[in-house]
Amino acid sequence: MNRLPDDVLDKILKYKHEVEYAKVMEDLIQHKINCRYNVTIGMLTYMFYLNEEGVRIPSIEVSDIEVFAFEILSRIRSNTYYNSI
Repeated sequence: MNRLPDDVLDKILKYKHEVEYAKVMEDLIQHKINCRYNVTIGMLTYMFYLNEEGVRIPSIEVSDIEVFAFEILSRIRSNTYYNSI
């Protein structure tokens, strides 16, 4: 890998970072959800209701879930995963 040109090496590292970042963020969001609810991220797409105009309103809005950092960290440390539904 040391023989690759710098621009190729930079692209490889950039894409590696993007792939790892996406997985880490998905795991953190899943832990945030599971601090309050026993659902998976995949289930959220089906959890909605329709208002009078027929617009889909999500039942759980992830950005509105208030979770402290220590709650997420204690959940990660305890290896308690409820999302294997």
